[in-house]
Amino acid sequence: MFEAAIGTALAFIFLMFYFDIKKVAGMAVILDVLIFGLMLWLFKGTYAGMMTGMIAGLIITFFLRGVRSSIGYKKVELHRAHNTLTPMPRWVEVPGKFSRR
Repeated sequence: MFEAAIGTALAFIFLMFYFDIKKVAGMAVILDVLIFGLMLWLFKGTYAGMMTGMIAGLIITFFLRGVRSSIGYKKVELHRAHNTLTPMPRWVEVPGKFSRR
C-alpha cells in the first residue's frame, strides 16, 4: 500500500518537473484538489486502494507546499501594456525562503 502510494506520487511529481515546477506550484491549491480527487477516484473500490490514493495525494500536497515555501513559485497576473485596452496575462515570480534573490 505505501509502496504504491509512493510510486504514484513520484510519477506525478516527475510529471510536474516536466512542466515548469514553479508554474505548477503557483497553481497548488487547484492541483491539490484535482490530484487528491483523482487519486481517490482512481483507487476506489477497496480500503487499501483508498488508503493508497489518500497517501499519494498527501505526499503530493506536502511536496507542493515545500516547493512553494522553499524555492518560490510563479503566478499569473494581468498586465496592461501602454497602448492596449485589454490586459495580457504574464507570469510573475514570487521568491521563496531559500531562493537567490
